[in-house]
Amino acid sequence: MRTFSTIAAIALLSLARVGVAAESEFQITPRIGQGELTIDRFEGLNEDLRETETYGLGISFGVLTPIGVVFEVGGDSQGRFELVDEDNDFSLSQRYIAVGYQIPLGDGWQLTPKVGRARWKLRSDNSLLDFNSSDNDEMRGYEYVYEATIARKISRVVTLGLNYRQGDFEFGRARAVAFVVQFGI
Repeated sequence: MRTFSTIAAIALLSLARVGVAAESEFQITPRIGQGELTIDRFEGLNEDLRETETYGLGISFGVLTPIGVVFEVGGDSQGRFELVDEDNDFSLSQRYIAVGYQIPLGDGWQLTPKVGRARWKLRSDNSLLDFNSSDNDEMRGYEYVYEATIARKISRVVTLGLNYRQGDFEFGRARAVAFVVQFGI
């Protein structure tokens, strides 16, 4: 996966360098939000854990081309964390590469749908999920993720918006809604 990340970073930097002359924009987008994890292993056993609310953080780096195409790499993590019951903590982390199209809606508003490929890891403290593997507290894989962001440019550099992200994974489904602040350079 390191090779994949290295190639993606080189591609983004190359696009950013070429894009400087063509009026492209390099974007840094941190996010914070709330989501939901649906874990199929808990179906019929523990409905409180099967569909549980999560909180998450993430960041992405992208290039917006002059024709509106967005290339992006990023990472995020969402999880269930309880102060009282430490046995029920688990988290989903993802590193991804995505492509999308930024659609201007007028008056500074924009809609950006994207599709990406994520490398994910579902981790459980204290073997909550019991994955039947040699490393009993985590599960890994690759899946496609889909997202859409509605945002409004508030200055030449800063754009504020809401992002919806969803992926269907081997263990179930993850959804998240996040507040994003996009810095365009």
